[in-house]
Amino acid sequence: MTEWISHRGYCADATENTEAAFDAAIDLGFEHLETDLRCTRDGHIVLCHDANLGRISPDKWKISDYTRREIEQVRLFNGEPLLFFDQFLDKYQHLRWILDIKPDSAEQTLQQLKKWQQQPEVEHFLRNRARYLMWGSTHEERLKSQMNDAFCLARDKACYRAGVAALVGIPQLGNIQDNQYYAVPPNLKGVPLLRPKLVQRYHQKGAKVIGYLPESVKEHEQAIKAGVDEILTNQAQLRGTF
Repeated sequence: MTEWISHRGYCADATENTEAAFDAAIDLGFEHLETDLRCTRDGHIVLCHDANLGRISPDKWKISDYTRREIEQVRLFNGEPLLFFDQFLDKYQHLRWILDIKPDSAEQTLQQLKKWQQQPEVEHFLRNRARYLMWGSTHEERLKSQMNDAFCLARDKACYRAGVAALVGIPQLGNIQDNQYYAVPPNLKGVPLLRPKLVQRYHQKGAKVIGYLPESVKEHEQAIKAGVDEILTNQAQLRGTF
């Protein structure tokens, strides 16, 4: 059974990574979502993908240049405020999450997560209901020094190496790890990737496959027919239609 994961929430009528986007995805049946963590100048974790706000608001400042109080005054193009980690926990820690820790503020974010771990209910969430996407080995090692059982998804280079090896039929050259999750897009330079034989090559190594951001109905069908374990999608409205 393929599990569906909402990528930054459902954004048909809401801005990504906001309460409105997450609520819209939850209303469509999602219990597993993904979001991005960054830090403000004064050390507050805020949910935002880009380093600056120019794509989602009239303001173009960098997140790292703001204090929390300043960011609380910002409104995005749809009128929403940004969501801070404490607000996120209050409402959503009962769900499952992928937390994408952005590399340019990862040190500060990890420091703040360590402080949050002092609260038992947050510690439980971080260890048991969250998986992590890290963008470098140093930050991944740092996270695991704080939480030795933190589950980190395969990083981008590992996914690329594994994907190429599986595509050419030599998965052993991809260093595919047992019980690891690898992101695989529907296509690579026009070549369809998400086919049953390719997914089977991961499964033979004990690994799992995440169908990475299929966009069309056809690409979602392709991923499901291929037997992926999870689908990370922006198209939340398609959940339940297959």
